[in-house]
This record gives sequence, structure tokens and C-alpha cells, in this order.
Amino acid sequence: MEAEPVSRPSRKGVLLSFDTYNWLIHLRYTRKETQQCKVLIGNQLSASRGMAYFPNMMQGIILRQEGKMQESLDFFQACQLYNPGHLENLKQIAKSWLLAGRHEAALETYVDIECALQKPDWEIYHNIGVCLYYMKQYAKAKEYLRRAIEVSSQGESYQVLKNILLLENDLDGALELFSAAEKSNADSAGPRLTLSLGLLLAKARHRNDALQRLMMETKNGAALLAAGCIMQERNDVNAALARYKLASHLMPESAALWNNVGMCFLKKQKFVAAVCCLKRANYLAPFDHKILYNLGLIHLVMQQLASAFHFLSAWVNQSPYRGQAYMLLAVVMWNLGSVEAAKVLFEQAARIDQKDPLVALNLAIFVHNTTKDTDLISSQLRDFQERMQNLQQTTGEFVDDEVIEILL
Repeated sequence: MEAEPVSRPSRKGVLLSFDTYNWLIHLRYTRKETQQCKVLIGNQLSASRGMAYFPNMMQGIILRQEGKMQESLDFFQACQLYNPGHLENLKQIAKSWLLAGRHEAALETYVDIECALQKPDWEIYHNIGVCLYYMKQYAKAKEYLRRAIEVSSQGESYQVLKNILLLENDLDGALELFSAAEKSNADSAGPRLTLSLGLLLAKARHRNDALQRLMMETKNGAALLAAGCIMQERNDVNAALARYKLASHLMPESAALWNNVGMCFLKKQKFVAAVCCLKRANYLAPFDHKILYNLGLIHLVMQQLASAFHFLSAWVNQSPYRGQAYMLLAVVMWNLGSVEAAKVLFEQAARIDQKDPLVALNLAIFVHNTTKDTDLISSQLRDFQERMQNLQQTTGEFVDDEVIEILL
């Protein structure tokens, strides 16, 4: 290992600059030779008694990358003493505050920098928007993020602005934002924006447009998972499984992925494979109510009633305000011969869920097979038809006939 140069004391009458080895510090840093860079910086700081500007700044940057925020701030603040008002150093101080989660201090520093700017700076506007976003001042955050996008169409600004719009339940605004970004060919952010637009279109249930964009991505787990979901909703199980297979190499610890794979196998009536995938999903996300529901459903299909009761009871504990949970649990209790318990659970499901057609249908069938109350049966069947019509009007979908057959 070659020895790092050390600044020597100046001879009488000769002024020795402490900036002599700045180029070498920069070279070591850009080559990611961190240890050699730190040794060289230490030598320069010792020789200058800590008064060299560039070594102090580089030491602060390296410490920040190592996660030592407070130590990095000490070095940046030392630079501020030697060179007050230097904007580049103020940017580093503000960035350290931001990464340390001290958003108010970061915002104050960024605002000071903004006042001293001679021309618009994307980084400053973007980071002010990020600080305001974390401080939940969404109106001001959107203003600064839009200013940042006007200066430079960077993907980071679009992503933060999208998050704000979604928090405000403005899905149409987010779609409009990313559609405009896609048309403008945003700098260095095309693929990411296309992916985000595809995911937003999928969320808005514009499946054809979403799938067109998501199919372009073969090395992004989220895109593959979203494309597989759309294919699975269209009952194209084999195509969905092909996408999920690719996604499993990129995100093997995704509970949503294994849940969807399990439901594909259920559709293909490969019950053992379905249970294995769903239990893996349950291991990865033990409190996810959708996975508990699917496990209860598949065990009900297989007539493993004790296991179905176990998972559905866990679902009721996790989501006590979901009528479907009580309805399926009622079906299990009915199959176990506990009519009174099934009646209580069906009535609870009917009180909680006023939208799901299957709740009304199952209650009508239960009453038909037990008490024979014709008035209640007629009212529940009318309620079922109304709920089906409302479901078609709001989502354009019907309840799958196969699901009805399974539950009944």
C-alpha cells in the first residue's frame, strides 16, 4: 500500500497551501477508496490544525454515508466557520439535517439557501418540498415540488408529488401528473415514470392501459406483480403464474406474491400447492387479513373445517368489522352442525356488511334450510339482487359464480 503524502511545515519565507492534495482526496473518494481517502484527509487536517475547508467537507460527506449524522454535521459546521455563507456547504448541512429526520432545521437551512440563490435550483426546491411533505404541509410542498419540476423534470419530484396526491385521495390528479410527464419525456426518469403510471392506472382499474405499460418491465418486481394481478383478474391463470415466476426471483419475501400464487393454484384446483404458497405468505405476513381469509376459504373448500375455523377466527380478531369474516365463519359453524352459532354469525355479518351480495344470499339459504321463514328469505333474496345491481354499477363486475358455488 502506497504511503499517503503528508503536508510538511513550510520553510521560512515559503507559504505552503493546504489545498495541494485536494485533487487526490477527490480522486480517492470518486474511486470509492474510502480508507485511503480518510487517511489522507486526516493527514491534511492534522497539518492544517483542522482549518482546511475541502478536507473538512469531504470528511463530513464520508461520515454521513456511514450513517454518522452528528459527526458529519460537526465537520460541515467547521467549514461554515472557515467560509461563512458558502452555499455548497449549507446544502451539505441541510442534507444532513434532512437525513437525520430533523425536517424543521433542514427546512430553515434550505430556505436560507433559497434566499441567496441567483438562479433556480432543482435540488433546493425539491428538498424544501420533501421537508414540507414530512411536516404534513401538503399545499406548500406541492407548490415547491411543481417549481422543482419546472426547473428539471426529475423522477424524484414526481414520486413525492404523487405520494401527496394519493394521500389527498386525488387519484385523477396523480394520473394527470404522470401522463403529462410521460408525454414530456422527463429527463433521466422515463422508465420509472412509465412504471409509476402503469401502477397508478392499475390502481384506477384502467387495466388495458396499465398492462400495456407494465408489460414493458421484466426486471421490476412490483411491475411483474401488478401485471400478474391484472391477468389473474381476467382468469388468465397461466399467464399470471408466468409473471409471478419472474417476480419470485426479484422479491422472494413478498407475502402478496405468494398469496396470489396460492390463489392461482386454487383456481387450477391444485390444493396442496395452494396451501403451501398461502402458508408461506402467512409466515411472511402473519397479520394480513387477506391471507387469513384465503387460507380459511381454501380449507373450507377442502372441507378441513377445523383448520378453516382456525384461520377465519384469526381473521375476525384482526378485522372485527368485516362482514365477510363472520359470513364464512358462519358457513364453517353450519357445516360443523352448530346451527345456533351459525345463526348468530350470519346475523352479525348482515348487520356489518351492507354491500356484499353473498352475505344476503348465504343468510337466505341458511334460513331456507333451518327455520323456513319465507318472509325473511324473500327479503334477503331481494336484498341480494339489489346488492348485485349496485356492485355491477359501481365496479362493472359480477360475483364469480365459482365463488358462490364454493361458499354454498
